[in-house]
Amino acid sequence: MSKFVGILKWVVLLVYFPIMLAFVSKSHDSVICSEVNVIVKDSLSAGFVRADDIRSSILDEYPNLLGGNVADMNFNDMESFVNSFEAIRVTEVYNSGTGALNVVVQQHEPILRVFGKEGTFYLDENGNKLPVSSLFSAHVIVASGNIPEEKGELIDLAKKLVHDPFWSAQMEQIYIRRNNDYILVPRVGDHLILLGKPIDIDKKLRNLKVLYTRGLEPKEWNEYREINLKYTNQVICSRERSL
Repeated sequence: MSKFVGILKWVVLLVYFPIMLAFVSKSHDSVICSEVNVIVKDSLSAGFVRADDIRSSILDEYPNLLGGNVADMNFNDMESFVNSFEAIRVTEVYNSGTGALNVVVQQHEPILRVFGKEGTFYLDENGNKLPVSSLFSAHVIVASGNIPEEKGELIDLAKKLVHDPFWSAQMEQIYIRRNNDYILVPRVGDHLILLGKPIDIDKKLRNLKVLYTRGLEPKEWNEYREINLKYTNQVICSRERSL
């Protein structure tokens, strides 16, 4: 008898699960989109976009979204649409199963604000151009002067400054002269730092750090107007400014 009961249980389970799976699948197919929730994950550190603006753009692009069947929606297409915004780095679209469509976005993180002949804009560390927003101003290093069309060297220098806590606290601006010499403008002090061409940057910054930390006394900084790192293995401090 117990053997028969055991066989009967297996038969019931084998019949029950396919029916339930079919029911769940059918229920999922009939879920109606009732809401669109947009979450900007890094809104506290960057404010280039607002959740309400993204939501409005999505509803304009997909006018039949609300009230439509979730199963008929192309989430990949929707992610590509949101990613087309200059400030957006990555987007994930998913349905919670309740009819609410969730759109989670992350923004590009700027490391540099550029003022040049192309106008003013931000750059992230991958060279992506981000528009200036009236809603948000990022506290990043400023680059101005003769900004080159190819910005790889400028971005490399900015990354070295931003990702090093010492230099991030010290520097506020990069200026590029017509001859492509780079100048650093520190946050504190009246001196300028001539890097010269953007080569051997690690060595130049290392020499400068030694000067900052072990070279001059704090009171001596006010005596100098220019620090020249342009020449190999030389740090020249001048009381007169030639720049």
